[in-house]
Amino acid sequence: MRRRILFLSAAFISFIVLLIMIHLVIKPKAISKINILNEGWDVLYNETEYKDVKLSALRGLIGNGTKKGDRIILVHKNIELSDYSSPIMMFETRFSAFKVSCNDKIIASKDFDTFEKGRFIGCDNHYINLPNVEENAFVKIEILVSEDGAYSYYEPVVIGEYTDVILYLSYNDFYIFMISAFLIIFGIMFLAIAIGFRSSISEMNMQMYSAILFIMLGIWFLSQFKLLDLFVNTYGHQTEIEYISLYLIVPIMYMVMGSMQNYLKNKVFLCFSITGSIIAVLPIAIHYLGGIHMNQMLMVYQLDAFILFLFMVIMLVKDSKNKRISPSATNQLVGQAAISVSFIFNVIFYYSEVMGISEQIMLSKVAVPIGTMCMVFATLVNYHIYISESYARKKENESLAHLAYADGLTGISNRSMYEKYLKDMTLQDKDYCIISIDLNGLKTINDGQGHLMGDKYLGEFSSILDECFSEKGFVARIGGDEFVAVLTDENITLADEIIRRINFELEKLNLKDPVYERSAAFGYAFRHEADDTDFNNIYLLADERMYKNKTDMKSKRA
Repeated sequence: MRRRILFLSAAFISFIVLLIMIHLVIKPKAISKINILNEGWDVLYNETEYKDVKLSALRGLIGNGTKKGDRIILVHKNIELSDYSSPIMMFETRFSAFKVSCNDKIIASKDFDTFEKGRFIGCDNHYINLPNVEENAFVKIEILVSEDGAYSYYEPVVIGEYTDVILYLSYNDFYIFMISAFLIIFGIMFLAIAIGFRSSISEMNMQMYSAILFIMLGIWFLSQFKLLDLFVNTYGHQTEIEYISLYLIVPIMYMVMGSMQNYLKNKVFLCFSITGSIIAVLPIAIHYLGGIHMNQMLMVYQLDAFILFLFMVIMLVKDSKNKRISPSATNQLVGQAAISVSFIFNVIFYYSEVMGISEQIMLSKVAVPIGTMCMVFATLVNYHIYISESYARKKENESLAHLAYADGLTGISNRSMYEKYLKDMTLQDKDYCIISIDLNGLKTINDGQGHLMGDKYLGEFSSILDECFSEKGFVARIGGDEFVAVLTDENITLADEIIRRINFELEKLNLKDPVYERSAAFGYAFRHEADDTDFNNIYLLADERMYKNKTDMKSKRA
């Protein structure tokens, strides 16, 4: 088991290292054609003007986050466009309507009507076609903010050919894209496996909810980094998808935790999980009912998530003291702890940026994906343990079943298995044939040559029976020298043929090893010949015919 877990660990680490190497080493050549406009902007923020500033430094100059109704005008007077055949300008807006002018001509405008009606405006990357001019261009971007705290930082504007801009965006967020794609694909596949093998076993339910969690996290990462629209047309709802997928993480985490420790019947857990889930889903409902926009309730959700984290710690510490945490749950706990800590780390840096204390470093943005991958690894280890334990249980059950229904000496079925088999056959409305078989001379061999020789005789005969009835019928040892066979369906008429073959095999052994004489008596009867409500009546008829055969054999020898 340890060797397999080490192999999984090596595979997981290799995957992460490969992503980092690709991100650091493989840099598209097209990026050199991109013009990143961070410097040289004149900014008018409401009535305050700032000259020749960096967009990355603008938050520090303004000194506070934006408020609803703020107007921001960004002007760049010297943009070189002659190097591009079809120049595109990409810039990000956050909860804002915008208008773009080039050389005093409006070339794009969006969401001003939506702002006037008080409707929700999301965050997005916009791609604006610029005119192909020889002289340097004069570009003005006017932004009307619709939400408090929309801008705690300002992303630089990017200009280039459309494909180059997409490559630049993809490369900058390559790590996020690969992690998100992996989570969604892995989550869907793992969910299908979990549903296919779903049972009342808590481990499988836990893995099913974990798979759903991975899908939600993958969607959240893509939408948070404005990558979802590159693959799916969200029709302007990318930000809503971002918040919905984020808010659903809390209810799913409760389900993972509940199935992990079988808390779903615990009243305290049910109270916390139902309340926490309602609080998480409530912003979505209020948003679509026309109330407060869901992004404005982010702090409430974060508090709800923090309560989940504290509750999880308290419950699990309690279970740890009572020694109720299984190895499977321990693995999953490590994964959940990693993702919880990464969320806390991310939130701390998010609010430090909102308050203007420091910029949100890249590590804080990728912390949750890293924590999620740790949980993926824990789930894989957990699933591996579950499969290994299930296989071990299956083998143990098969072994116990074999001991219960197999003859200890010969290895073929015993009387218990024979009776079970015939009871099942009696429930079916079809004919069958019972063959009663008695081994001749066993007592004589036991008395004269010893029980070891008698056991050898039984073993030889059982092997012949097993071979002759293979895939044709059922065979069992029901007493010392007594055997029985059952033929059904298309094999029901093969009794005489199989008996002749058994006698032939016995004669071959007699010629090869004449230390004792091998023979057997046979008699068979069909269900339709006796009272078919009791298989013993059919067996007694077959047994009667077997004894007649035995008598005939003795008279011939005499």
